[in-house]
Amino acid sequence: MTEKSTDFSNNASALFDESLRKKSKTSLGWTVARALSDQVFSLVIFIMLARLLTKEEIGIFAMVYVFSEVGRILATGGLVQLIARSKKIDNLQINTIFWTNMAIAIAYVALIWICAPLLSDLLNQPGLTQPLQILSLALPINALGASHFALRLREFGHKTVALRSILAGIIGGSAAVAAAMLGWGIWSLVVQRCVAETVSTILAWASYRWIPGLQFSWPQAKRNFAFSSNLTVAQLIFLMLVRIQDLLIGASLGAAAVGVYRVAWRSTEMFANAAIQPFSAVGLQIYSRLQDNPVAMKQAYKAMLGICAALSFPALVGFGVIAPDLVPLIFGTKWQAAGDLAQVFAFMAIPYTLNFFASPVLSAVGNTHRQRTLAITQLVLTLILTLLALPYGLTAVAIAYVVRSYLTLPLQMYFLKEASGIGSLTTFDAIKAPFFASTAMGLLLWAALQIFAGGEPLPWRALIAAMAAAALFYGAALLVISATYRRLVSDFLPLKELSPHA
Repeated sequence: MTEKSTDFSNNASALFDESLRKKSKTSLGWTVARALSDQVFSLVIFIMLARLLTKEEIGIFAMVYVFSEVGRILATGGLVQLIARSKKIDNLQINTIFWTNMAIAIAYVALIWICAPLLSDLLNQPGLTQPLQILSLALPINALGASHFALRLREFGHKTVALRSILAGIIGGSAAVAAAMLGWGIWSLVVQRCVAETVSTILAWASYRWIPGLQFSWPQAKRNFAFSSNLTVAQLIFLMLVRIQDLLIGASLGAAAVGVYRVAWRSTEMFANAAIQPFSAVGLQIYSRLQDNPVAMKQAYKAMLGICAALSFPALVGFGVIAPDLVPLIFGTKWQAAGDLAQVFAFMAIPYTLNFFASPVLSAVGNTHRQRTLAITQLVLTLILTLLALPYGLTAVAIAYVVRSYLTLPLQMYFLKEASGIGSLTTFDAIKAPFFASTAMGLLLWAALQIFAGGEPLPWRALIAAMAAAALFYGAALLVISATYRRLVSDFLPLKELSPHA
């Protein structure tokens, strides 16, 4: 097979020019379509499963998922990022990455099968052993398609990736619902993950016609690890930032409490990620190509963050106000406590959004050691605050997590400035209009609910009317206070108009 090589070194001085703008807008469009479809379909599946399964079953799977994700990150996380970041890549490097991924995935499966009973005893969850062992088999399947996925994204192939993700989600989710309706309990969630990974890998190979060769280079593997090790550690710690609480809650308060906490976080996450993840995913590809031009990188960062915040801030703020009514209405009355917790998580709008933008920039400029330091700091504070909060219940644990996110935000901004020259003023300038408009919207929505609902749960029609009115108010407020967004609307939302001087 002819060796593929892509060299961006001659474009190091290129600005965020028209060609890259066009690619980024096209890729962003498909990534948005993918995220929205994923979130919509995922929401439907999650609602159905939440109604069909018990709190304990969802809680146990949440703990199983932690160990599954650790394996995925170890096998593919940092190495796959290397494919996106490299200015020049060839078959030897790709083959080395592919076989390294496979070897790590298989070794991790063997480790899980040996250690699963011990982990079950440690967490005092005897029902965890077999689901953990079976779910680990999805890791080699994921590793089979990870390199193909990264290669397709490297070429801004977000259209095919979006279609792949949608189809895998539909088939995997449908299988899970069918299994749950047949009374399979927690195994329906295991089926969902295994089926989705299988379909996704098949489509990844179909979308990028590259067949791995038998080439492998130990010197190349060492160079790969030199880059990926810090990033892998950072990803593992970022995973634990959210998921370590599941394990601590499970060991202390039981699996049902984990289920409530997970539904609260998942419902909040679904509203936020549809607005944030498309920009974060495309951002890594753009920042990697602009890594040698800090002015252009700053321009791209501010442009994308500004648009993202305009969507994520009102989504999180609005959801936070109505969460106590909306969550039990959607998922069932048994999840009332999850609605109250979701309201707490909504206060994370600023750090949650900014976290998705700092990480790709630090990865693009090769400052993975700063990501590691930031992640370790965040994890240590999360552990300390969670352990202090656990005796006071789930609400205290949720508050502790929100507090931690704001305590570590200044360090994140410092590292971003040090690594890329993007200062806190640039970030504030990008998010200030959405922040003020969404805050005004949230206060008005809360006041209206207190006046007209009187503390009583709202029916569907009233909730929809309230959300529509809040959205209209937010849009009007944003246009009134920001000339940048007025210009965006007048020009049909072209990315190029969000200049750093707007």
